[in-house]
Amino acid sequence: MRLLPWAMLALFSASAAHAVTFTTVAGNAGPAPGESLVVSFDSPNAPGYKWTSGVLGTAIGSSNKAATPAGNTSNYGYVSSALASNFATLSTPSLKSISLYWGSIDKYNHLDVLGLGDSVLLTINGGMLPPANGDRGSAITNRRVFITAGPNEVIRGLRFRSTGIAYEFDSIAAAAVPEPQAWMMLVAGFGMVGFAVRRRQTSAIAA
Repeated sequence: MRLLPWAMLALFSASAAHAVTFTTVAGNAGPAPGESLVVSFDSPNAPGYKWTSGVLGTAIGSSNKAATPAGNTSNYGYVSSALASNFATLSTPSLKSISLYWGSIDKYNHLDVLGLGDSVLLTINGGMLPPANGDRGSAITNRRVFITAGPNEVIRGLRFRSTGIAYEFDSIAAAAVPEPQAWMMLVAGFGMVGFAVRRRQTSAIAA
């Protein structure tokens, strides 16, 4: 089986009760195929993406973003134990996948993947992405994280938590679950194609 470059890594599974999975790649590889940028901190969030709780900080610079050129002045988000609250929650539409750039990964950083009703489908902590030493200059501790929902699940948000001084993230991208109308049109389209093929086969036999 041929793997896409961004997926040529170890695959981590959630508990048996859930099927959310994630992969990572060193540096900022950009969104996965089919995803589009929804939160960049340099422009308004895409419709349907909203910070609903906790305290979110923003900063400018590239010192903790190893994959960006020197002198970069783009914004990035962060949570910290030094803020009034040490977490921030991003609510989203129903998603089949979401990815983000996780900067200077530390063991005290935690990412909760949320489902319907803010249920926690999966928790990723920095210690699962070794060496998790907060190195600002190494691609291995500044990584793109790709999260994919299981067949019977949808992702409805992310909660960023930190018990330390810094948890930086940026460039959040996502792929939404198709609306029911879109699914119906897709199924109808397949049905029409199948009907046309059967009709052509019947005509060929009759001839």
